[in-house]
Amino acid sequence: MSLIILIMGILLCFFGFKIQKMLIMVAWFLIGYNLVGYANGYFHLITDSTVLIIVSIVVGILLAGAGFKLEKIALFIAVAYLTFTSIKAYIPIEDPRIALLVQGALSLVAGALSTLFIKHILIGVSSFAGGALIKQYLPVFITIPANILLILVIVIAVAGVLVQLKTS
Repeated sequence: MSLIILIMGILLCFFGFKIQKMLIMVAWFLIGYNLVGYANGYFHLITDSTVLIIVSIVVGILLAGAGFKLEKIALFIAVAYLTFTSIKAYIPIEDPRIALLVQGALSLVAGALSTLFIKHILIGVSSFAGGALIKQYLPVFITIPANILLILVIVIAVAGVLVQLKTS
């Protein structure tokens, strides 16, 4: 599984703009799938794990289909979601509440800007989200000191931006 996620991170980093419709659908699917799990964690409506997985998949598929049809709104949410999940590693704030606030604000700004500057924002966000996945899963295969890994991932993410700008 780690290899698949690492490959997805590389694809996202270097080809995010070209596969944006698929990315939007995947992001919406993940949002729907996770939403059911979070909601069930609070309300405990589904006790059977098999039923929970089936309901999660169905809700994920429904939201992925809606995301495909409502591209601008889906793009806003997908970019905000990808920004929210990947920017945490780059926010050096000790207080988790303030870090969450900054993370949320930056995610909303990225989502809003993505609808105005779709190509450039999507390229930047997909490159750095891919870089975040690479940062998380590359150490599974190669032992790299954390400070070198961070520099390597930033270089890879910037290279991803440049490749996408050149090829899109």
